Amino acid sequence: MENINIKSSAGSFSGICSNNINTFYGIPYAQSCGSGNRWKRSREIEGNVNHKKSIKGHSAYQTSINKSFMYDPSLPEPSEDCLNLNIASPQSASNLPVMIWIHGGAYLTGSANGALYKMESLVSKGVVLVTINYRLGPLGFLKLDEVTNGLIPSTGNEGILDQRLAIKWVKENIEAFGGNPENITLFGESAGSWSCALQVGMGIDGDFQKIICQSGGGDAARSINSANQWGELFISKCHDNNVFIKDLVNTSPNQLIEIAKLMKHSELGDGSSWVMPEVGFAPVIDNVILKEDYIKNFDKEKFGLISGVNLDEYRLWSAFHPFYKNLTKENLKKRLSKIFKHSIEEIIEIYSDYSEDNNYGHLLSAVMTDLTFGSPVDDILSRNKDSYGYIFTPQSPLLNGELGAFHASELPYVFGVQNSETYKQWTPNYRDSTSGLMQDAWTNFAKNGDPSANNFTWKPFKNDKNYALIGSSINNVQSPFNERYKLINHAKNF
Repeated sequence: MENINIKSSAGSFSGICSNNINTFYGIPYAQSCGSGNRWKRSREIEGNVNHKKSIKGHSAYQTSINKSFMYDPSLPEPSEDCLNLNIASPQSASNLPVMIWIHGGAYLTGSANGALYKMESLVSKGVVLVTINYRLGPLGFLKLDEVTNGLIPSTGNEGILDQRLAIKWVKENIEAFGGNPENITLFGESAGSWSCALQVGMGIDGDFQKIICQSGGGDAARSINSANQWGELFISKCHDNNVFIKDLVNTSPNQLIEIAKLMKHSELGDGSSWVMPEVGFAPVIDNVILKEDYIKNFDKEKFGLISGVNLDEYRLWSAFHPFYKNLTKENLKKRLSKIFKHSIEEIIEIYSDYSEDNNYGHLLSAVMTDLTFGSPVDDILSRNKDSYGYIFTPQSPLLNGELGAFHASELPYVFGVQNSETYKQWTPNYRDSTSGLMQDAWTNFAKNGDPSANNFTWKPFKNDKNYALIGSSINNVQSPFNERYKLINHAKNF
């Protein structure tokens, strides 16, 4: 292990070389968002940086409501001075493809320093890897400019603007770290996947060339009206806790987070229909950063795309929710009637393979998987002219197999941590084969735009709606869920 130093146009950066891999932690890419910069658009650092310590930077403040088995106790302390990134590259890197990871967490939680996101394994495949932090929850995705008459300037898009500033920093500086600034791939999962899609929606502007969207399409953005309602709800909860608009800039971040935890996205509805997307804090279609027709960029812009879903996404939540336990057909119909305008019986029939002994919990979970993840992913794949789709199938042994291929269960394979003490419990005994398949496909795509690897030719999505079925091996299939997607999109009430 040796200390190293890299110089770029942004300054001087200290790192560590170990096992032929250079790592740099906690590099600031923007000014602090604390003090007078809270709820303002992030700004470039003025002058050169002299980054002497390669230690993990602060995480963004976390709006964690319930701690589940996904909770990561290893995250660095949160701070409003959280706009930092990490870089890893092979020791002799030169002009290598660059992959920028945008973490997930429902725009509420997560960090570039999550235990899942070890950098060394992917980097050993011949890429430069960057992981970025961005503001979360009420500090990154809360529109308050209108509801406070301009006293608080936030547009609700501060978080995705942080991401774009980090991407631009990488483009301008990554050559010094061995990366090719003209071959950048964004990739992310869940809210990170939505973020990748919305970065396309904002306009690529030459900042990146490819994206990988793991479990998230292009639909997780709020209308101005919905965002203003969410802002009003936040102000109302603040008043209930004796925090007033004039106090917000100086209120402690921890108190703001506690207030945010009191908010429920369902409060935006009247109870008669389901509120989608199922996240309260989200980017906003403000016709400045995100235009009303932002999704059309998937048709117009030229970029490469991989996007896919896990077979049982929604079981991460349904397996722990009492409503799904012993769900009767009558209660299933009541819930579906809040989501769909018609075709309730047809929907139950087309998902009938998921009903077991008059328990309809898995059926409803499959419907929610398709609504929240499967159909939106299928939509962006259909729009892009150069796309590859996948369905991730490895069944987790957790909870005696109840979770299936749950939301985020592909992450240990992508980052090569499937044999760590924690994540080995998530994965079946063919874990190494699956990880090898995914890492080779992901890095090959970053290198040349084609995820084909190891004598497997990955068919493009195109008109045949081809997907790669990923398990212990990988195979091409035509979309097995096409009819389901057509039916739910025709019947949904949002």
